[in-house]
Amino acid sequence: MAPFYRSSKAILVMVILGMALEPSHLLHGFKARPPNVQESRQGKRRVYTNDDFPPAVAPPAANGDAASQSGAVASGERVAPFVPTPMQIVDKMLEIASVSSGDVVYDLGSGDGRIVLRAAERFGARAVGVELDHGLAVESAEKAKEMKLDKLVTIIEGDLFQTDFKPATVVTIYLLLSTNDRLRPLLEKDLRPGTRVVAHDIRIPGWEPAREESFDVGTVPHTVYLYQIPGAFKKPPAP
Repeated sequence: MAPFYRSSKAILVMVILGMALEPSHLLHGFKARPPNVQESRQGKRRVYTNDDFPPAVAPPAANGDAASQSGAVASGERVAPFVPTPMQIVDKMLEIASVSSGDVVYDLGSGDGRIVLRAAERFGARAVGVELDHGLAVESAEKAKEMKLDKLVTIIEGDLFQTDFKPATVVTIYLLLSTNDRLRPLLEKDLRPGTRVVAHDIRIPGWEPAREESFDVGTVPHTVYLYQIPGAFKKPPAP
């Protein structure tokens, strides 16, 4: 009985240690992340240097406690499911925003990276994707490298509520209405005058779009909203 008892204790210890590992370690092993995948985990932010980002893209500053600054959510909360935007709509979003090589495009909840990759590939823009899911962040960073776009595209693996959007000249979003509502104060705080925000299907509550267009992809209708900063902010009614 003694050998069985000792082996049982060993198995129990291994199980406990296994449970303590992050799911990403269990799913992906201890594979080194591509160098252009930045990390933001459990409310902790590293201060990035300019070398971490493509040329002319300012590094995000350490924002500290996201909840105190945005009134939003706890760090690491998944705020929307991954539903890819059809490529036809990706092109329309970038066209409506008049993206050019002089822009810095931020995609919030960048998923497989299709918007940032397209912005860099088609328009020559610098692009930053913010994605919480480790697998999707690594996938999109690897795609950027395969497409030889890694000089233009950076993927931040982290919580969008802890990201500094000040470098952005264009922001693209496809999130839930409640997420857009909680994100709005942070965008109003960070975005500079002249920045364009493009939303797919879901409006930003409290903002007035400068342009609204609808398109069909097959039999599915899609709407794209363009907001101009600060013109999008609704003025309070006169007393």
